[in-house]
Amino acid sequence: MDLLNLQLNSPNIQVAIRTLTVGGFILENFKRSPGYALFFMSRHDVFGIKQKYCFALFENKPGSTQIQTATIAASHNKAELVIISPVAIKEIPNIEWKRFLNLFGGPVNSYTPLESDFAEHLMKLAFNKLPAGLTGKPDDLFELYIQRAFEFIFGCKVHRYGQERRFEARPDGIIIQDKTFSSIYDTKAYSNGFEITLDSIRQFSSYTSDFRSRYNHFFDLHSFIVVSGKFPHTKRILENKSRQFLSEANIPLAFITAETIISIIDLLADFPSARRSINWRKIFVNPIIVPDLVQSELKLISKDKIIMEGII
Repeated sequence: MDLLNLQLNSPNIQVAIRTLTVGGFILENFKRSPGYALFFMSRHDVFGIKQKYCFALFENKPGSTQIQTATIAASHNKAELVIISPVAIKEIPNIEWKRFLNLFGGPVNSYTPLESDFAEHLMKLAFNKLPAGLTGKPDDLFELYIQRAFEFIFGCKVHRYGQERRFEARPDGIIIQDKTFSSIYDTKAYSNGFEITLDSIRQFSSYTSDFRSRYNHFFDLHSFIVVSGKFPHTKRILENKSRQFLSEANIPLAFITAETIISIIDLLADFPSARRSINWRKIFVNPIIVPDLVQSELKLISKDKIIMEGII
């Protein structure tokens, strides 16, 4: 039996998370227990209201004790419990694994930040190299990976324009975390890194002006983020470029590398509940984003002891 058929026939954590993520759900927390896993996820409904879910994925037919534990965890998080079982059960409403996949059009095999290969793939794509096992254009895949990374980091839906609009005056994507943080971002997959030029500044400024002309009544922009494998400039030059952009667009220009994004994901993987409490505006006012900026925020949140690490 090949891997795809195995994933179709048996509950699989990675496939379940990918499938739900592509279905518009945001992973907020995760807990693994013997015989099953709990995914605490959310999605905004058509009215813009955040709905919370606890997906309980069981390897085998769940027992009464397991169901009771999952029910308590869902209730504690004020989330709707959805039980996913390899076989139908009569004791409680549930959905079979195969039917679960069919609801989303089949298993989704794209990578997510929680998978072991994500970091390696992201680093190669950042330098316009196609990792083994992936198909497509590296720059397009880099955009997709950054979208997935930002959705995990900020804990919100990230809008990506996509390569089909590459000839329009559009950035690669927009992060909108309620009213607390909004940012335009652009990805640059170059083999030798992305060099910031005067034309780049003008292009980013144009993106910002266009966005404001359309959505200024709905969103306040707090920064413009540029993502690449590296930036072949000194710290002073990048700081000067950011100040130049600030004078033109009235928001800071922040530079972040793929390596830094990976480090931030690692930091947040152990403390996912803190993502919506982090002061992202304070972080992205800096010209150069480094993991220590996020680490400092996590230390403050942990010290407050309002949100605990690993809490479910």
